Amino acid sequence: MAKHRAINTFKPAKKTPTKVPSKLLDLQIESLADDSRGVARYNNKVVFVGGALPGEHVKAKISRSHKRFDEAELVEINTQSLDRVTPICAIYDQCGGCQLQHLDYQAQLNYKLARLSKLIDGGESAGFSPAIIQASATGYRHRARLAYANGELGFKAKSSHSIVGVEQCPLLEDAINTALAKSRDPLARYFGQKVSGEVVFSADREGRVGIRIQKDGFVDVKRSEQLAQDIGAPAFLHSVVGTKGPSWLGSGASLSYQITDSLTLRYQPGDFTQVNIAINRQIIAQCLAWLAPEADDLIADYFCGLGNFSLALAQSGAQVMGFDAGAGMIESANQQALEKNLPATYFCADLFDPKAITIPERCRKVVLDPPRAGAKTLCEQLAACKAINCIVYISCGPASLTRDLAILRQAGFKVEDAAMADMFPHTHHVESAIFLRR
Repeated sequence: MAKHRAINTFKPAKKTPTKVPSKLLDLQIESLADDSRGVARYNNKVVFVGGALPGEHVKAKISRSHKRFDEAELVEINTQSLDRVTPICAIYDQCGGCQLQHLDYQAQLNYKLARLSKLIDGGESAGFSPAIIQASATGYRHRARLAYANGELGFKAKSSHSIVGVEQCPLLEDAINTALAKSRDPLARYFGQKVSGEVVFSADREGRVGIRIQKDGFVDVKRSEQLAQDIGAPAFLHSVVGTKGPSWLGSGASLSYQITDSLTLRYQPGDFTQVNIAINRQIIAQCLAWLAPEADDLIADYFCGLGNFSLALAQSGAQVMGFDAGAGMIESANQQALEKNLPATYFCADLFDPKAITIPERCRKVVLDPPRAGAKTLCEQLAACKAINCIVYISCGPASLTRDLAILRQAGFKVEDAAMADMFPHTHHVESAIFLRR
């Protein structure tokens, strides 16, 4: 199998090509955009240059031209930034998983902190400086989602549906890299050249790795059982889900990770969990410090998942009610709360449907951890509920956070504290924890 070979997995629709200038442009990079591309100006028009850093003088070629801005490919660096470093990954220039490996890590933190500081500066918080939550910048992912097509297993290429073959990744935990190396050939035999799909690797605190497969077509039970035998310990094949027919469930073994020093969270491969366990624990600790749960508190946890925040809140003595749309996760959360004898109860609810949202009568404190789309509908209802006076908002989407903070601020909430959590080092993604009070 050829190393790092990019394979096209789709046939794009025919489009009329955009006419762009063929000449090289001399550009001075002023800043980084939210997607980490360098920002320059040419003929009073913004130009985004992938891979360029502030302070650099570069030559670039326009790849796409738009009415208000242009996109350009970096051709040559004439003056190099002092913050430029050698990427830690051999296929960084091909793989689309990371965007900032060429930027010094402290400079990455400064860039993300500046973005969050600007976002939360809504007037009442002028000069507000969020804290930084950080851990190891490598080997931090305990979960990875890889694509398989045309005999190749890997990540999506930059700005493409093509697959870049991956033999190991410096961002993955060692256990996942080991499982990836051992399972490549068995997975290739299982999928073959014609079948495509997705393979999720999830590692737990004991170094076991559960593998969950989603594939096109029907699931062949005998071949799935053979694959389970071929994948050696510490990895195991948890399940295979096809687009047609029934799924195949292997051992059904669960995994776990620490959310506090004395509390673990059990999950199944394929369940949503935070990818960075060390950062997740620090965010949970910060949430506990802000909400200061007491025995007579009733705290609502929205987008609760498996109980990542609410189990820790319940362990501290508060009564917790959790809400999420995932029926399987809600069932698991209730079971774990019962097993641990914790005062937490979970309910299935579509938190994007205003009619499905419940705000408990005695509730004064709230934590919410929505997806990248944010929680506009929920925030509107929290804003209208005068009893709510403390909110911890965990965000993975700066744009939706900006919108939702505006809703809460209009209702009298103020940002009292905040932290930038580097959940995804070497990427442009910004995770944040915001504490609001009114």
